[in-house]
Amino acid sequence: MTSSPHTAHYRPDIDGLRAIAVVAVVLHHAFPEHIRGGFVGVDIFFVISGYLISSIILSGLQKGRFGFADFYAKRVKRIFPALFLVLATVITLGWFNLTPVDYKQLGKHVFAGSAFISNFAFWREAGYFDAASANKPLLHLWSLAIEEQFYMLWPLTLYALHRWRVNALRWIFILLLLSFALNLSLVKGQPTAAFYNPAARFWELMVGAMLAAMHVHRVSWAAVFQRDRWHSPPSTTPHHSGRRGNIHGWVGLVLVLLVLVLIDPERSFPGWWAMVTTLGSVLMIAAGPHAWVNRHVLASKPFVWIGLISYPLYLWHWPLLSFAHIHAGELPPVATQLGWVALSVLLAWLTYQMVEKPIRFGRLNRGGITVALCSGIALAAGLGFTTFQRDGFDARFPEIVRNMMNKGGKDAVIEGWRDKDCMLDYKYPASNYKDFCIEKKRPLVFLWGDSHASSLYPGFKALQDSGKYPFGLGERGGAICPPILGIEPRPLCKSLNDDTIRAIRAAQPDVVILYAWWHHRRYDLTSLEATVDELKKAGVPRIIMLGAVPYWQKPLPQLLMDEWKKGPPLKRPPLRLKEGLDPQLLDVTEKMRARAKAMNIEFISGMDYFCNQDGCLTRLNENATQPLSYDYGHLSTGAAIYYVEQLAPLIFKTH
Repeated sequence: MTSSPHTAHYRPDIDGLRAIAVVAVVLHHAFPEHIRGGFVGVDIFFVISGYLISSIILSGLQKGRFGFADFYAKRVKRIFPALFLVLATVITLGWFNLTPVDYKQLGKHVFAGSAFISNFAFWREAGYFDAASANKPLLHLWSLAIEEQFYMLWPLTLYALHRWRVNALRWIFILLLLSFALNLSLVKGQPTAAFYNPAARFWELMVGAMLAAMHVHRVSWAAVFQRDRWHSPPSTTPHHSGRRGNIHGWVGLVLVLLVLVLIDPERSFPGWWAMVTTLGSVLMIAAGPHAWVNRHVLASKPFVWIGLISYPLYLWHWPLLSFAHIHAGELPPVATQLGWVALSVLLAWLTYQMVEKPIRFGRLNRGGITVALCSGIALAAGLGFTTFQRDGFDARFPEIVRNMMNKGGKDAVIEGWRDKDCMLDYKYPASNYKDFCIEKKRPLVFLWGDSHASSLYPGFKALQDSGKYPFGLGERGGAICPPILGIEPRPLCKSLNDDTIRAIRAAQPDVVILYAWWHHRRYDLTSLEATVDELKKAGVPRIIMLGAVPYWQKPLPQLLMDEWKKGPPLKRPPLRLKEGLDPQLLDVTEKMRARAKAMNIEFISGMDYFCNQDGCLTRLNENATQPLSYDYGHLSTGAAIYYVEQLAPLIFKTH
């Protein structure tokens, strides 16, 4: 993201490669089900940035004209103007559209984006119970943070190599291998770390840096293995020409397109897939501006135009798509998404013409502008930090509204659960289930399912403590892991369920309760009947399947805020809602009821206890300040206690 038509060695084909990268990312974010591999556009950006930044630094060092102050001043003028504009817009939109807890989180993300540590912020937040990625308007700044972290360290590295007169190409290659090895070691067991850890992503920028070193010093790949000190003989031309360049260009384009078509977000990434993308990208740059693909495709006017606005387009597109998703509660229709993409392009062009060009190349390009831009980003960081510290400025809402919306995130969703003990997230194998998850007391009620099953634990615990129904409780839950044997909707799920059926055989429970978000898009229910047969073979006398409770199209607190905004300023949010419910609820409930009947097991619908002809409860009564759910459908503690109280006579009925 560094060259421009205003530099002496400008290459329009690199802007064309930028166009491929940004279009892939934007279309993937707008149409994730159709453009599944577009996220690798970020990896193309990494290669381009590594190449251009290293070219600038190495060329300056070779000519004795490199200065750190000048380098960072130019980076400020390149990065800060559009970033400040987007941060200011996002925090303004958030004021009017987000609940206090979401606005508080946005404040943290504004601060992280301003400080270029977004990758660390999102790394810490990653997990099943964290807010969905589509509800984070600044999530895309993780890649900018990694680039800026590279920009802070790389000039010092290249300066040291130049000062010591060592083989820079060899050392870049060694650092690249170390970074790639770290990535491979993390990508299987710790995919979140592999994705956000800068040390595990720097190799992608170093691929571009290696090519820059070869071009600036006019050496070939063989120079990596030279034993003598670093020299710069004109042994080769900076770029390949003729047939060889054409081959590089076509092979590079094919590799990039293959990854775009073949990869999807479910595969292990970055890893080897990212290596294919970076190799394709670097081959296209190495082909040189005169290769056929570069000259006739990448350097064409449409590609170059998009490439020139690629940075502001990248910044603008995701916040617009994210707020559209937040407002709709789901992925908006194709036509709507196309409208947001078009608006992103318009805003990117206006930003380039009216903000970027005057600051970088026009009359505004003065010494004081750097200080002003740094002050602006510092102001954005301060505003983000204050928003976080002030709990999303929740005082802007009346107390009754504030009380229902001032909690959220993982801590509110899992309040009262036995998280990491009896309900395991992605990272934890079955050996992490604690012994106390299955009690010895009889009769034994065994709760088995995904996180929705575990959300009922506070209700069963309260029922136990009441003494009305003496019983023992067993619980085994797994995030995105329904009680169905033999399936793997996420890593470790199959092994969790295999261990649970073993535990059920050993514990011999009197009742097994099966509950999950049955229509989750990752769930394959084909083996449900076989799983029930295994329970019957294990000697379980009673099996109860629970149907859905109210699930919503967006987090319930967000729906309540939207409804409150429609009425008079002091109006309470509605006690019941029809709009905003998951449209599949009724159909799925009846299908699961029919399957339970066919399997000769009991079925209880949660909808019967929370919904009537006027809609579904949003809280238990008019005076309640706790919503039924803090997210789309995991019951809050009060709702779980109420629900289990209603279930108790059916669970503990005598014949």
